[in-house]
Amino acid sequence: MADTASRETQDIIERYRARTPGSRALLEQARQWLPGGDTRTINHYTPYPTFMEHGRGCRMTDVDGNEYLDFSNNMSATVHGHAHPALVAATAQQTARSTALGAPGRVQVEHARLLCSRVPAMEKVRYCNSGTEATMLAIRTARAFTGRDVIVKIDGGYHGMHDDAQINMFTGMSETPRPQEGLPERFPAARLARGVPLSTLGDVLLLPYNDFVAADELFSRCGQRIACVIVEPMLGAAGCIPAVPGYLGCLRRLTAEYGALLVVDECATFRVGPLHQRHGVTPDLVSLSKVIGGGHPLGAFGGRADIMAVYDPARPGAVYHASAFGGNNLSLAVGIAALTTYGPAEVAELNETGEQLMLDVAATARAAGLRLAVTGVGSLCHLHWGEGPVRDAQDALARRTGLGDLPELLHLELMNRGIFLSRRGVFTLSLPMTREDLHYFTTAVGETLALLKPHIARTLPHLVHDRPVGTAATAV
Repeated sequence: MADTASRETQDIIERYRARTPGSRALLEQARQWLPGGDTRTINHYTPYPTFMEHGRGCRMTDVDGNEYLDFSNNMSATVHGHAHPALVAATAQQTARSTALGAPGRVQVEHARLLCSRVPAMEKVRYCNSGTEATMLAIRTARAFTGRDVIVKIDGGYHGMHDDAQINMFTGMSETPRPQEGLPERFPAARLARGVPLSTLGDVLLLPYNDFVAADELFSRCGQRIACVIVEPMLGAAGCIPAVPGYLGCLRRLTAEYGALLVVDECATFRVGPLHQRHGVTPDLVSLSKVIGGGHPLGAFGGRADIMAVYDPARPGAVYHASAFGGNNLSLAVGIAALTTYGPAEVAELNETGEQLMLDVAATARAAGLRLAVTGVGSLCHLHWGEGPVRDAQDALARRTGLGDLPELLHLELMNRGIFLSRRGVFTLSLPMTREDLHYFTTAVGETLALLKPHIARTLPHLVHDRPVGTAATAV
């Protein structure tokens, strides 16, 4: 936060501190053993994060007894909300049987049957513990199957914490940009996360999202060396930016033409889909996590049977894949309950609710006289200050550059009003939410924007407009 804080800024921070003394005290204790006081960087925000104690339905309660409507849902993973009866029962029943027997089990067969029926592109599937592992192993599968080393990822695409994924995984990374060797300057410069070997750049190429021309050019230059393209059907961490019509089809055409594989990362978007099906595209491989474990650690990757056959240990030269907790009984049993209670009908209903909420939030911002747009698909949404199209990571970066403390103030004031969402502006829905909950959310957003408007008018006047309430905002 700026040293010369406005009256609105001081008021928001003071009320936040007054509500959360227990969180401040716990953070000081946590720092004795945890760098920064936590184990997930994404949980950090100023002046300090709120420590949550328990959750039920779509609500969480912090250590000071404050209640919040949970629009974060553990970064979209807990679509059932908290303590869903079917998931609690499945957890208790399987824990009594054993959490991880270290051998194949009936629950593995049943979960795989359900998952493959929901994702027809997954003819065969294997399990791991997280989205990070799922994307890492999908990439390894593509390299093993094609005999090539080079992968293509999207600028701003987030695929977890392994080295291949930790290049341009967020917008606005501070690391030194490095031009991509052999590619024109119009292609994204590479930024490696600290600790990722420089040599990784030799096997990773970057593409701007939703750019057909760049994709064609990259393949014309390097197609014979490419093992796969890994892509999200909606760019998540960069700002819930949907693929434009035809883009996934373009990548499907190019990968097929050059003998590469198309890997679609649906770890986040499976809650609204699988989203690639809306684009009429059948990928070679799909990675999944989050929803499929019902709140327990579980990842999966799968696809064409001939590709996944590289893992068949009965075949000579099979790819080795081991994990003490990969495909553990507990996560799979709870995952079965999650998939059973969140089927196509529930997906469609929650998506429809989310689409309406995005319209309502955008209308609330227009009524407040502020330039704030919403992107996303279904129940997975993101706030963007300003106006203009948001087609790729650089568009999203331009929209949030120079905002100063505004994102933090919006986040903290919504926390003060009992709304928990991502500091960067991601909000998601869960099954237990009612119309009253969603009305409370839009009301809280409207009241927060009204409170912040004088501060915005002084510091960021370009975000204020005088359009009539009914005037449509710029489409994104």
